Amino acid sequence: MSCKQRHEEAVSPVVGVMLMLVVTIIIAAVVSAFAGITGASDKAPNVVIDAGYSQTGGMWIENQGPDDISTFSTTVMVRLSDSFGNSEHMVWVVNKSTISDKDTTGLTGSPLNGSYWLRPEGYTGVKSFKVGERHYILPPYHEYSFLQPGAGSAYRLNSTANQGNSFWVELSDQNGKVFAKTKVKIEP
Repeated sequence: MSCKQRHEEAVSPVVGVMLMLVVTIIIAAVVSAFAGITGASDKAPNVVIDAGYSQTGGMWIENQGPDDISTFSTTVMVRLSDSFGNSEHMVWVVNKSTISDKDTTGLTGSPLNGSYWLRPEGYTGVKSFKVGERHYILPPYHEYSFLQPGAGSAYRLNSTANQGNSFWVELSDQNGKVFAKTKVKIEP
């Protein structure tokens, strides 16, 4: 009988350790699954942008891909470059109600309803900035009073004294992380 007792005592700890390992593995799998779900929604888009600025014609931004951009969760900023001297800290957030998906230069009237990133009523107009599209900040919204409120005359993008200087256009996600940027030369 004593042999049988020793054998039963030896099996019980092994089964207990195996059960603890199985429970630990299951908990780790559940935690990693939830981490994967929440991590995917916070991922910034993978995007390359190009942009241009004309003091008379306005500004355009082009999404060169490979991802589309949600206009709701994206912030567009303009930041002065070193061509303005020691003023790279100067940055302005572009009002989404001035960004249009249509170039209406030379047309009468405003773009059709829904063609702005944010409609005047306060709700989303254009929901997505798709690969290959150009979006526009057209006159008068490209002028300093809209694009750079409070900027001193030396820093205004539409000042003739700043032709040839450059600035950065940056796109950031809802967490403030810049995921795309391009340098833009100021044209007449």
